[in-house]
Amino acid sequence: MQHKIILFVCVVILVGAVLLHVSANYLYFFGYKWPVSCLLYQTLGIKCALCGLTRSFCSLAHGDFRASAKFHPLGPVIFAFTCLQVPYRIYHLSIKHGSANKILTRLNVGLVVTLAIAILINWFIYLGGLIYDLAIC
Repeated sequence: MQHKIILFVCVVILVGAVLLHVSANYLYFFGYKWPVSCLLYQTLGIKCALCGLTRSFCSLAHGDFRASAKFHPLGPVIFAFTCLQVPYRIYHLSIKHGSANKILTRLNVGLVVTLAIAILINWFIYLGGLIYDLAIC
């Protein structure tokens, strides 16, 4: 069941990235401004660990690698991981229960953990920059 859910979520994310367009830091859905907001950023002015990821995905889906990396430094890597989840989940859904390639499964889990750690490190670097800027002022 988890493979179906993750496959569905990844496909929705990838289709959404193609349908949404980035212009001047806003997202548009067929010409209508898409309401994108981060509660942490709106209330405290601090970006969360995933801020900019939607705009990064949309930029990359439209072929703009530079903008994608500018919106979120890990955006292109996370986008590639999301794309790879589609065949991986289809593979799991197409085999008999319990007969999955254990190396492939461990590799996927390792990538998930590595990406989660990279996202946290990236966020801590961002927060460290904010603290440094406050200390200088």
